[in-house]
Amino acid sequence: MIRLIAAFLLLLWPQALLAQDRVVPLSAADARIALGPDLRFLPPADARRIVVDLWENPSTEADDILGMIVPESADAKSPEWGAVIRWEPIGHVAADTAREADYDALMDEMQAQVRAQNDKRREDGYTPVQLLGWAERPSYDSVSNTVTWARELRFFDGGENTLHYNVRILGRYGVLSMNIVAPMDRLAEVSTVAKQLSERTEFVPGARYADFDAERDEVAGYGVAGLVATGVGVAVAKNAGVFAVIAKLLQPLGIALLVLAAALAVPFRRWFGTKDRAVKR
Repeated sequence: MIRLIAAFLLLLWPQALLAQDRVVPLSAADARIALGPDLRFLPPADARRIVVDLWENPSTEADDILGMIVPESADAKSPEWGAVIRWEPIGHVAADTAREADYDALMDEMQAQVRAQNDKRREDGYTPVQLLGWAERPSYDSVSNTVTWARELRFFDGGENTLHYNVRILGRYGVLSMNIVAPMDRLAEVSTVAKQLSERTEFVPGARYADFDAERDEVAGYGVAGLVATGVGVAVAKNAGVFAVIAKLLQPLGIALLVLAAALAVPFRRWFGTKDRAVKR
């Protein structure tokens, strides 16, 4: 009933105000984003074309995209960066241990797993990748209930390093996910955009993080550190078959095993990336 009320309130949001403030309703997540004059929202069909055709990902990876945010001045057919929006109904994520996690140890483990998986990537026709480290260490903003982190990747076929910037806005029933892919030299710009997005995004009343009811609502089974360990690889995990339900299956086992899923899920190219045409399957 609460979910229905939240959706109804979203529909009643004054259309004139939506147009004036450029507010984009995300009904699947019971949320909305106020873009402001500097950002533009691309609907799911346009976002899908970019993710699949431009960034060369499997079509299945665009099935659950709610849309994409790009710079207002960008060419919509080939934006210099894009924030892919998804809704992850994983339940309530506890944030009380966010500042206690050992993110250096987490990165060390992820780097080791990425190195171990490069032979498999070659066999599958993908370019090997090196996870260089945190471009921006994980942090939690208790005001906006937002987790952000960024990783720097280098692909062995040359070219500039790739930035994968992650924004997770916590809600009552799950997490609104925004993954921003950009050249590494745009870190400062993307970091600013990520902060803007976290400040301009809100869940409707009844779906907010503070509305959590411990006696009635589902919980994710892991906290912020577990979210960081698995977050970037949600889309990739579904394509990896055995890792499709990795988060749900490993919830009782804690973060140590979740690290493996995250490491195996390092994106190739933009999300999966381009297959190396010189490597035969």
